[in-house]
Order: sequence, then structure tokens, then C-alpha cells
Amino acid sequence: MTAPADIVNHCALHLDDADIERLVGWIAWRTGRNQALAGDGPAISRLEHVVTHWLDDGRRADLVGWLIRRRASGRPAVPE
Repeated sequence: MTAPADIVNHCALHLDDADIERLVGWIAWRTGRNQALAGDGPAISRLEHVVTHWLDDGRRADLVGWLIRRRASGRPAVPE
């Protein structure tokens, strides 16, 4: 099981605010939600909301694995 805090901590360590904001937008697009529903706070807070409320355990585990593989291969955190 991947907790929302695991993803938030990983992203806080390895991504800048712009990448985190792009990740929030990408997750919104992938889940069919409006990005504005993530709130209007700092990018990391918006990400915490998204991974807590929009993703189930399976999707959180998939996301953290995907982020780790992208980072290991030198690709950007979020597809452009």
C-alpha cells in the first residue's frame, strides 16, 4: 500500500514546484477532473489533495513506481 504521504514526500525531494504543478494537472487530466478542484494553495498541498482524494491505493502505487522509473531513466517527471 502506498500512502499519499509517500508520494508527497518523494515529489518534495525530487521535483520542483513547476513539475509538481504539472503533475497535478496531469493527474487531473488522467482522472477526468478539473485541475481547479485541487484547490488554490501551494503546489505540494494541491498534490497532497489529489493523491489523497482522487487516487485509490492501486493508482497511488502505480504513480510512485512510474515516477521512480521516469526519474531513473532521466525523463521529465510529467510527459510534456
